[in-house]
Amino acid sequence: MPRALIDTTVLFAAAYRRDSSHEVALPVLRGIDSGDLPEAVVLDYVLAETLNGLVTHAGHDAAVDLLNRIEENARFHIDSLTADALATGKALFRQHEPLSFVDSCIIAYMQTEGLGYLYAFDDDLDAAEDVYRLDTATNPYDPN
Repeated sequence: MPRALIDTTVLFAAAYRRDSSHEVALPVLRGIDSGDLPEAVVLDYVLAETLNGLVTHAGHDAAVDLLNRIEENARFHIDSLTADALATGKALFRQHEPLSFVDSCIIAYMQTEGLGYLYAFDDDLDAAEDVYRLDTATNPYDPN
């Protein structure tokens, strides 16, 4: 099954009802869960950033709930950067001031793994070559 990465902005918004993007993020997670959208790759950095944000804004229980849902769902895959991808991520972070470290690592992962699609609301990622950001519940692999 085709895969796409998912950013903190989408995971957090889907899990936190008070986020301004909650209503747009929820269909993305539901689409992944139902199989209407590609399977999702969640980088460990993204997972940490999301869970820390949820603890701060929604509480520990909300963060644990999201962690459990991701771990129990076979359509979500938690992955880590290889040493080469991490080196690339560090280099990107040093070279591009607008990018956060996590965004730099996402781009590096996508480049090294050959994945082109990313569900994210963060438009800083639009500057990256060969990264196609999706900000709605769109299946990029569906020709219709």
